[in-house]
Amino acid sequence: MNGPLSPRCALSLVLIVVTLSTAALAQQTEGSSARAARPGYDADYLGPPLADPLLQQAKETYVSFGCAYCHGVTLTPRGEAADLMHSALVGADTNGDVIAALLRAGVPKTTKLSPMPQFSDLSDRQLHDIARYIHYARQQGRYKELLDATATPADRASGKTYFDRNCAACHAADLNGIGRRYEESALRRQLLRPPTLNERQSFAVGALSDDHVATARQRHNSLLENLTPAEVTNLVAYLQTR
Repeated sequence: MNGPLSPRCALSLVLIVVTLSTAALAQQTEGSSARAARPGYDADYLGPPLADPLLQQAKETYVSFGCAYCHGVTLTPRGEAADLMHSALVGADTNGDVIAALLRAGVPKTTKLSPMPQFSDLSDRQLHDIARYIHYARQQGRYKELLDATATPADRASGKTYFDRNCAACHAADLNGIGRRYEESALRRQLLRPPTLNERQSFAVGALSDDHVATARQRHNSLLENLTPAEVTNLVAYLQTR
């Protein structure tokens, strides 16, 4: 029937639209209230999907097996759970093996921390997926912390020492003039998250076989997870002289 709607049909349609809009608004408000009541807690639990399907799979594994309940989706711990964002053990893990072994064995209760159950029934891939997401979330959180850190007096000599020990093998030849090309805040962002290593991972065959980029990304992200605010300040001060 292609004629105009009767007044009764039109009124019904309006009521349906209003009802759906009200329900959507209520759901949005509820989510906003939950976020406000618990800072750092993801009210939608999983949050928006990640662009990288492998990371999204890792995130879902981390959440579905209960890790987020104690440690938080964004590594904001609840109660006596370990602070994975600043854990030295997590920072020392580079390929997931340390975290996977800990998950498989479990952690007994201590005077400061709650116990963690064994996950011995999970596959090796599932354990490494959990480790992969922990590292990803830690990198996001540490990046923000280091950007927002309160400025401290810089020690250029210490910055040079850190650079020579951790960065020179890859970057010694490409620093000429870097201090003149970027202001301090931009240089800090470049240092913490180089654009070439922050691009979305390609799943083309050629890209997947490029071990150089993959190794560089892993090495840099490991440094990012363990840098202190003072080390970043010292590094930036040293790079401004180059």
